[in-house]
Amino acid sequence: MTTGRWIALIVVVLALLLVAFNAYYRYVQAPVWKAEESAEADAKQRSGLKDITGSYAYVWDEPVWVVKGKDESGAPAYAWLKKEATITLKASEGRTKAEIKTAFLQQKPDADIAHIRLGLFGGEPVWEVFYARKQSGAVYHFYDFYRYRDGSLLVMYKLPAQ
Repeated sequence: MTTGRWIALIVVVLALLLVAFNAYYRYVQAPVWKAEESAEADAKQRSGLKDITGSYAYVWDEPVWVVKGKDESGAPAYAWLKKEATITLKASEGRTKAEIKTAFLQQKPDADIAHIRLGLFGGEPVWEVFYARKQSGAVYHFYDFYRYRDGSLLVMYKLPAQ
């Protein structure tokens, strides 16, 4: 085979591999996308959100979907979709992610934040902060839960060192 044919064969094989990878990815993600679409449709029906901008599944005490969007007046709002109930709050009724992060870093400036996200703890909307801190030569991971409405600390969990 000539060099040109080898290059053409390699290009065709790479294209087939990319198509196969894309098909596999779509197959694996399809149930997740379907659940997300279902949660967003439920949020429109149950919570009054009109324009959905994002959603994700959250599990701590119980599985819930956290949906971000805008209410009928166009104000940013969040909905926590539980199996039997829905909690809907405007963004102005609680602390923002930036406010939580700023207050958190003032108290724990050495913390390495992995994520800050909305969740539900004890049936109450919260901000979950997952982070790592070095203490006594070991790295510990923590979960802090802050009330959504006022940003006060509810509880902190320290995970065993790795």
